[in-house]
Amino acid sequence: MRRFWIEFHKISGLIILIPLLLQSISGSIIVFDHAIDEWLNPDILLVNPPAEAQPASLRSIMAVASSALPQTAYIQSLRKPRHHRTVYTAYPVMRETSPFHGKRMEVLINPYTAELIAVREWGSYLTSFVYLFHFTLLMGDCGSYFLGFVAILVLFNVIIGAYLGWPRSRAAWDWLLARKRRITPLIGKLRRWHILSGLGSLPVFVVLIISGLSLVFHEQTEALLDRPGAPALDIKLYPEQTININDWLPAVKKHWPDAQWMRLSQPTDTQPAAAFTIRKANDPRKTSGSSMLWLHPQSGDILAERDYAELTLRQKIAFWLFPLHSGEAFALPGRLLVFLSGLLVSVLGIAGVWLWYQRTFRPRRSP
Repeated sequence: MRRFWIEFHKISGLIILIPLLLQSISGSIIVFDHAIDEWLNPDILLVNPPAEAQPASLRSIMAVASSALPQTAYIQSLRKPRHHRTVYTAYPVMRETSPFHGKRMEVLINPYTAELIAVREWGSYLTSFVYLFHFTLLMGDCGSYFLGFVAILVLFNVIIGAYLGWPRSRAAWDWLLARKRRITPLIGKLRRWHILSGLGSLPVFVVLIISGLSLVFHEQTEALLDRPGAPALDIKLYPEQTININDWLPAVKKHWPDAQWMRLSQPTDTQPAAAFTIRKANDPRKTSGSSMLWLHPQSGDILAERDYAELTLRQKIAFWLFPLHSGEAFALPGRLLVFLSGLLVSVLGIAGVWLWYQRTFRPRRSP
């Protein structure tokens, strides 16, 4: 059986090598996708705030977002600037008659002057293209499911590799940790490094693979973990009463004084409430948040809430999966760990193929 698993580890490693390299390299890039995007496109993503400048009102920001493209149905998501020098990003949903219908358009707005800076399509610029490639291989749902099954094979391969590489004697530990000085050929040193690196990074690899699988099979994962969805709200609107968007943020601040709003979804016919995604203390989702508030668009009254702190443990796990996969759950150290893990996977894959080649095809020395 051990010989069978050794052959399985080799053959499956060769099969998954190319997609594994593509996934690990692209994954390392998108760990810092926002920072890279700002570095590549500072003219449209960064602003120079004037001295003692006050942020523009939410009403003016939403007005620009709604009028930037003709035939905009509504704003699906308005994302707060990442820091004081970045822009608002709005994602409009276009009407069926629009040439942009079905496309994910981004509207970039100056947070201080409420001026339209640029409009671009998500997936057309570098970091979004790499992000799309990482999750779908540019093949839509088929590519996503293919990567899911590759991830399952990778998980088996990693576990089998750990089983085969785990030292079973003191002498094996001495060899693996190089406790005794002895002359070791290059292929032996490479094999030792391959095993030691794989065993040392096993917990990180398993977390990344399982969290990645949860993103591919997200519907099944959300059902399994009982992730709460949006509530069904029956809202009565008054035609004679206006909607003052500027009243929404004070209402959010009053309800949760220590929280930060991160995203806003405009009311629609199917969901007539204004929905705010909120980041509170100890939230694993640093860039978006896990709590939510639904407001009456006219009165500003809180209609429903989803407080991350009050969720069950199983439900909280659902909100940890993406932050674990991207590394954002542990801020910069977590992102660096995921970034380096992606590079390490590439090196381990190439090293494994080289070991296989040397053992299989290297010429034998004649006695």
